[in-house]
Amino acid sequence: MDLNQYINGDHLHHAYVIEAPRIEGVAGVRELLRGLGVSIHANPDFHQYEYDALLIEHAHLLRGEQSFRAADGAKKIFLITFNTIMSEAQNALLKTLEEPTEHTHFFFVTRSAEILFPTVRSRMQIIQPFVNMKKDPAGETPGDRFLAGDLTERMKMIEPLTKAKTEEKPKAKEDARVLLESLERSLYPRLPDEVHIALPLRDILAARRAMTERAPSIKILLEHIALTFPQFE
Repeated sequence: MDLNQYINGDHLHHAYVIEAPRIEGVAGVRELLRGLGVSIHANPDFHQYEYDALLIEHAHLLRGEQSFRAADGAKKIFLITFNTIMSEAQNALLKTLEEPTEHTHFFFVTRSAEILFPTVRSRMQIIQPFVNMKKDPAGETPGDRFLAGDLTERMKMIEPLTKAKTEEKPKAKEDARVLLESLERSLYPRLPDEVHIALPLRDILAARRAMTERAPSIKILLEHIALTFPQFE
C-alpha cells in the first residue's frame, strides 16, 4: 500500500488516521517513513503501539511521551493501531491533538475513522486507501439502520454475526465491533434531547469492552442490544 499519493512528506500533518487493515496499514506507514529517511529500528523517536482496545491509560501514555521533544530537531513519530477506542480515551487523546509538540507526528491505523468523535477527526487528516464501513447512498450508516429498524430487521442485521461458523468467528467479532462503534456514533447526536438513551450507551460501552475478551458471546451481546434499544425513526 503506497501512502505517498495521499501524504505529502515535505509537509507532514501532525496527525493522520489511516483506514486500513492492521497489517497493510502498518506496512504502508513504515514504508512511507523509510522513504522520508526516518529510521524505524533502534530509533528512540519512533514509537509503535498495537492495541485491541485503546483505553484511557494508553491515551495518557501517548500524551506523556509526545511531550518530550525529539533529539536534534528530528521528527518524533508515533504509529498506533487499534480495533476500537473507548470514549474516555478519545476525550484524553483530544487534548494531545489540540496541543501537539513541535515535529511530532501521529499515524493511527484503524478500520474506520467513523469510530472517532467528530472533534477528534477534525484534528486529523483522514486517509482512505481502502473502502471500509461507509454510509450507503441514502447517507445511512449501519448504526442508523439498526436504530431505525424494528426487532425483526435488527435480528436480520446481526444474524450473519451471531450464526458464524467456527472459522468465521474472528471476522464476525471484528464486524460486531464495527457495528457497535457505528451504533455508538449514531446515538451521540441524540444525547441532548433524548436523555433516556444514556442506558443504551452504557450497554454499548459494556459490549465493546466484552469484545476485547478472547471469546466473547457475540450472540448474547448483540441480541441484548437488539431487544432492549429504543427505536428511532
